[in-house]
Amino acid sequence: MRPEVIKMKIKDGLPVIFLLGLVIFLAILSCTQVSSQQQRLETGLKEKISYQAPALSKVVMGYYPVWKRAEFSHSQIDFTSLTHLALAFTKPDSDGNLVVDPDYIYPELVEAAHSHSVKVIMSIGGWGNCQGFPPTAASPEKRSRFINQIVEFCRQHNYDGVDLDWEYVSNEQESQNFSDLVRELSAALRAMDPPRLLTMAAPAGSYWGRWINYEQLHPYFDYIALMTYDYHGPWSDHSGHNSPLYTCQNDPCGSFDDSFSYAVIRGIPLDKLLLGIPFFGRSFNTGKLYAPSTESQYYTYTDVQKLLASGWKYNWDFCSQVPFLLSPSRTTLLSFDDIRSVFRKCRYVLDKSLGGVIIWEVTADWHNGRPELLQTVARTFRTPVKK
Repeated sequence: MRPEVIKMKIKDGLPVIFLLGLVIFLAILSCTQVSSQQQRLETGLKEKISYQAPALSKVVMGYYPVWKRAEFSHSQIDFTSLTHLALAFTKPDSDGNLVVDPDYIYPELVEAAHSHSVKVIMSIGGWGNCQGFPPTAASPEKRSRFINQIVEFCRQHNYDGVDLDWEYVSNEQESQNFSDLVRELSAALRAMDPPRLLTMAAPAGSYWGRWINYEQLHPYFDYIALMTYDYHGPWSDHSGHNSPLYTCQNDPCGSFDDSFSYAVIRGIPLDKLLLGIPFFGRSFNTGKLYAPSTESQYYTYTDVQKLLASGWKYNWDFCSQVPFLLSPSRTTLLSFDDIRSVFRKCRYVLDKSLGGVIIWEVTADWHNGRPELLQTVARTFRTPVKK
């Protein structure tokens, strides 16, 4: 039957035209579908290529210690979780010269940061590097030399600003000299094209803060960051939290919340105020909080995770809102910050409408193949991109 049917259709002109039309229609439809699929694929690829992570709603300034460059290079920094990167440290000498270690010159890092729209800040000073500040700040000639060299360094190496970390201004005369340095440096940085930022790493309380005239100096700074950690350590005669969110047991050493209150009293504008989040902790040779202690050691967050894996017991202090560990023998207590406490501190910053946070430091929280604490900060501060 099939050959006869075919013969009949061949003899009939209209069915032949119909078959040809049907074949052409199916071919066009197939091409259209392929083209449509290809268009959707190309559109999808464009969307993926143009996708940007939501912006950070607050300043996240991470410190990078250049002496760790060999073990933690710029390629390991999560720039997507930062807005600013402060390189630690350069310093002044007693004649007003800017002292820069050869390892500090790191053009690959600057380029990588800028490719992610992260501003690069030169941090000057830091603990143990401040002997040159008093003689430099005391002399108009030395201040001028120092400031000129800072400006030239920023211009030559494409830095976006300067962070002053004088630890610590300690008397009335140094206080006045520091104010002169800040005013003159601010004017020089703002006169650059483009203008550069001026920030400060400041003491967290009144003991050293009394020598800094925040009320008059805050207009000269873009950000003032309180170092809200090291509330307890080798210098204290008792154990306690390295960076408690709240003060408990009438402890006299302070807390994150106490430092915020102090900043408000001193007139620091909230949008310029940054609070510090430590990616480290400190141990004490006692098994209790607020007990006598004579020894204290420094541990990075990465170090702490190794102790947890070896049998140290995790505890959460509901009053201070931070964790601590106890050694298996219960003779050593270690205070630190983890994902839970970092999240609470970032929420505190959001609730108080502050400018953001500083972090000491960005190499110290690597765990499970990622920077756990830094990414916690970023997730808490991310907001949808405005269209």
